Amino acid sequence: MASDAVSEGTGRKLGAKGQRTRQQLIDATVALLETHGLRDVSVVDVARAANTSPATFYVYFKGVPEVVLAALESATQTSPELEAIVASDWLAAGAAANARAFVDCYTDIWNRNRTIFVVRNLAAEEGDARFYEARMTLARPILIAISEQVERAQAAGRIPADLSPRSCAGTMLMMLERLSAIGPMSRDDDGVGYADLKAAAAYSISTMLGARG
Repeated sequence: MASDAVSEGTGRKLGAKGQRTRQQLIDATVALLETHGLRDVSVVDVARAANTSPATFYVYFKGVPEVVLAALESATQTSPELEAIVASDWLAAGAAANARAFVDCYTDIWNRNRTIFVVRNLAAEEGDARFYEARMTLARPILIAISEQVERAQAAGRIPADLSPRSCAGTMLMMLERLSAIGPMSRDDDGVGYADLKAAAAYSISTMLGARG
């Protein structure tokens, strides 16, 4: 957590004890959201789980949604490994193999923050602009990196020039987010297990990035 965290209730910079209490409230909220929806978790629930009071909760946060937004501030949807995969030469021979590494790496990162990402996406899709912006903020670095690779593939004549690079990148990320969310719960029935879904996603990504085997 950032050392310059502030109390939403007072606007003052928090000391070490205040930061610990704030983090306890965040951790308690995330734990509750593993089994409850955002609308089903109350301030009283969080305070009780964090072994504190609602009055103390309001010193740090205005409500439960604000706790989730605070948790998202320390989350990430990328990593040096993922960035290196995306930045590799997708036009080189054998580059199609990078797509599976991309899918594996992205879904692993996403699922480390699975609880708050699921809550974030649902809230964003319901029209909460704060969660939509949080979603876009975390996605933007990898979105830009993928867009640049789409442009390279277009310049090389590997994919249609009339495609929007940003739309291609957004489509890939939407697919990967959905795969990350439901993939671990998928079954192997009829060839739609997690491994099969990842293989299909990797093929789609390699095609859109102009990669060849």
